[in-house]
Amino acid sequence: MPVESRDSISLKPVELDEIGLFTAGVGLPLAEEQLDHHVEQFPLVAISSDDTELQGFLFGSLERIGGTPCILWGLGAIRKGRNARPTLEELVGELYRRAAISFPDEDVLVAGRIAHPAAYSLFGVLSDVCPRPKYAPNGEERAWGRRLARRFGCDARYDDRTFKVKKAPKTSEAVLDSRFVKMGGKAAADLVGTLEPAKGEALIAYGWAMAEQLADSLAGPKAKPKK
Repeated sequence: MPVESRDSISLKPVELDEIGLFTAGVGLPLAEEQLDHHVEQFPLVAISSDDTELQGFLFGSLERIGGTPCILWGLGAIRKGRNARPTLEELVGELYRRAAISFPDEDVLVAGRIAHPAAYSLFGVLSDVCPRPKYAPNGEERAWGRRLARRFGCDARYDDRTFKVKKAPKTSEAVLDSRFVKMGGKAAADLVGTLEPAKGEALIAYGWAMAEQLADSLAGPKAKPKK
């Protein structure tokens, strides 16, 4: 299925309503004002659809944090079905494609809020992923976690040792929701744990896309995890 990316502000009210219903349908209800705010905070949206219905979407931002080029994953969700995995991979790949154009010849930090092993497994193609199994992040890596939590607006609930966002009353966390995608093994499941984004919980994860990798492979459909 084709994936298109466009400016978030170009989304029409009927499209925003569809996205709101879609997220509620996968188990991640968002208030209308929360979705409107998200559109302001994440200027890109990648959308996958067939002839009849929305298959998945992912908001994103290509920006610099303290001078460092970043790809930030915002709210996203994937429809359950046999196309769930390729839809997820293609949505993420579209943001990589846009980043390769925006940040030529630069290493790029890739980060997002996640709550499921499949989304965490997407970081397997990146370098120096945090958090990761059997690894204690150093001070600078924890500082990056705090910077990202501030950018995502959840720093008041963020624990920089676990990289996790705690529950919030009556607030869903706008994660990249991949609950219907079959990816990620036991290590990913153990690291992510059991999180409830509908109650505000999430894991903030990040890794580095090297400039050559971003230009040559990540923007394509067949990026493979690092061994």
